[in-house]
Amino acid sequence: MARGLCSKEEGLDTPSDNAFFMASVEEAIQPFIPMVERGIPLDDLLLPILSENPDLDEDLVLASLKKHINPIVKHIPSISKTEKPKINGVRYRNLGRNQYQKTMTCLNDIVQIVADSGNGISKTAICKKLRRNGSYWRPKITHYLLELVEDGVIQTDGIGRGTLYYPPSSQVQDRERRYHRLVAESLQVNGEMTMTQLFIRLGCNGGRNRHYVREALQDLANEGWIEQTTRSRWLWAI
Repeated sequence: MARGLCSKEEGLDTPSDNAFFMASVEEAIQPFIPMVERGIPLDDLLLPILSENPDLDEDLVLASLKKHINPIVKHIPSISKTEKPKINGVRYRNLGRNQYQKTMTCLNDIVQIVADSGNGISKTAICKKLRRNGSYWRPKITHYLLELVEDGVIQTDGIGRGTLYYPPSSQVQDRERRYHRLVAESLQVNGEMTMTQLFIRLGCNGGRNRHYVREALQDLANEGWIEQTTRSRWLWAI
């Protein structure tokens, strides 16, 4: 009796078969990636992809599509006419008159640049718009940004490389944060890890940033990217 077609699971027994199948998934979703980047729901894209490629596994297609989701930042203008946070000029009263005026002008320019960037803007981009991107100015701009964030005049999505700055009226949604990325990368590379192992791996053991790791774990678990095993270990689930 002739043997029937093998199942998808039987066809993925070897690494080479696995790699070929994943390549096939990427090729199948390629025409749909621009629609993913525009925010079209993934469920709306599954039907046409699977109808054109009936041999593909739905879960693998969905996982591949998720990798192409861009962080989304929505700028929601303030409806009420509440008073906007003001620059705390008292900080700089010890400066001379000319230096004080120059500092306040620079701060106001920074606030205006950020206000015009509802989707976020990096420190490098701010420095370039100010035309002050040299080694002398970058530490000063960093200092000004930290103080503006502290005073609530602007807001930021974290610290370190890749930080973006937003107007105070921006509401950030579905953004990959620094610790979300670090947790995800650690679990993908190292396999199952306890929370303590993650603290140590990310340099947060005993530090004040522990709550960022806990929040990242909870968010990633709620979104289905990771799961907790019976041994209180976290595992990458995709």
